[in-house]
Amino acid sequence: MYFTIPDISNASSMKALNSLPYYLAAIGLFLLLKFGYTFAGNDDMRFLLAPTDTVVGILTGSHSVYASDTGYYHSSLNILIEKSCSGFNFMLLCFGLLTFVLLRPTHRPARKSLSLPLALGISYLLTIFVNASRITTAILVQREANRFLSDRPHFLLHEIAGVLTHLTFLIIIYYTTDRLLTNRNSNAKPT
Repeated sequence: MYFTIPDISNASSMKALNSLPYYLAAIGLFLLLKFGYTFAGNDDMRFLLAPTDTVVGILTGSHSVYASDTGYYHSSLNILIEKSCSGFNFMLLCFGLLTFVLLRPTHRPARKSLSLPLALGISYLLTIFVNASRITTAILVQREANRFLSDRPHFLLHEIAGVLTHLTFLIIIYYTTDRLLTNRNSNAKPT
């Protein structure tokens, strides 16, 4: 078995090599945030929980009460929005996806440097929207299931709605971002 040195004479290899520090920084930030999440509680997740709860409240017409040990409780819906409902893992996946999509077409170090904070900011905003959509969808699915199913398979339906919503939105986010950047780059004047 021979070890060969990669050919960095072509442009795509150089671009990938120049982007390596940014990819490593994104992976490092992803791992650091994921590790920190294991120690977080409801109070630490309020930056996601509070806006998500507000949107869910607007969409459902329900009001909640927050308690540090339990999260946001909606008595009219009999639901609890707490740390596991924060969408933090979705935000991390979205951050990773957006970082890799944003880094791919750019050559300029200034744009590469902006890719990570931009991806983090966009993923935060998208997480609030997607997470509120997921919770509202789960409420509607459960409400309909209660009418037709007597054993109330609450947990299973909640999980299925969550997986399908998150997966659907990740695909849409990837496709939309990739199309926007591809169209933008194909219309850009060469420098």
